[in-house]
Amino acid sequence: MFVIVNKETNRLHREPTRKSYRSVSYKSLAAAKAGVTRTVKYYQKAIEDVRQTVADGNPDYQSRYYYDARDATSEPSEYGRGCDMRLVADGSGLEIMTEEEYGDPQVTRTGRSPYNGNEITVTIGINEVGTHMDPLCESHYTR
Repeated sequence: MFVIVNKETNRLHREPTRKSYRSVSYKSLAAAKAGVTRTVKYYQKAIEDVRQTVADGNPDYQSRYYYDARDATSEPSEYGRGCDMRLVADGSGLEIMTEEEYGDPQVTRTGRSPYNGNEITVTIGINEVGTHMDPLCESHYTR
């Protein structure tokens, strides 16, 4: 099994057109390469749609792909993004590796628990930070 990894953040990459319930792993190297190609084509389509919307005389934000095109063309720190999405949009920021090579990177964080306000230290997988599996995230306690 193969996965696509964002080189800058070391997190698993999910294709923008892929359903949220679908797995992020691929059965073959060719399928993973096709996933990178689909990602690049999606962002090219988004940028082109925004250009066409502006050429038609409408504001850029009226394009349905406005936010994706903005992420693909903006500076890394702009709009609060943690990584340079331009590298993901052109495919150079993505890397294909096997699930064994990728392993399960862990991150240790310290913060205040939204449940009771106590300071806690947790070690969780890098891909679970900010999800309902993260004890430092409020949605962990509301599910």
